[in-house]
Amino acid sequence: MSTGSGQDQRSAEERAEELMERVTGQASRLIGRVVGRAREELEDLVAEARTLNEHDRTNASSSSEQPSPGA
Repeated sequence: MSTGSGQDQRSAEERAEELMERVTGQASRLIGRVVGRAREELEDLVAEARTLNEHDRTNASSSSEQPSPGA
């Protein structure tokens, strides 16, 4: 004899699985966006550091080529 509680339990389990799939999917998308933004920020920082490094090297080489005062 079936009391129907088995069907109710199965439905609750299915709903819980669906909920977990949705939450997992949303979390994955959020993590993907956060990682993407962090990567873009890191690329910007690296590019800026390279620019500053090149600028510093250019200034250092041009100042070493100039005669020192009183020479």
